[in-house]
Amino acid sequence: MAATGFFAGIAVPSRDLLIRRAAMSRFGQAAFGRVYGFVYAGADVGLALVPLAFGGFMDGRRFAEVFAGIALLQALAIAAALRVGGSETQTAA
Repeated sequence: MAATGFFAGIAVPSRDLLIRRAAMSRFGQAAFGRVYGFVYAGADVGLALVPLAFGGFMDGRRFAEVFAGIALLQALAIAAALRVGGSETQTAA
């Protein structure tokens, strides 16, 4: 539990800084709150729906599909972060 808390504490500020930087560079200061609201509402929806999808796999003892789904979602998250970070540096240059 301590390790989980530690790593979540490392990840969350990085995510917040990425969102802030992308929102400010793309939409300006006026849209900052709307971007945060959109991102966190999406996170809440994802956190509510993913257990429903993966729960069926786990109940069916299809653990390989659970790990494949987690890997896919992580890859999409990394690709999205790289895309936002890459476009932010291009617009700043």
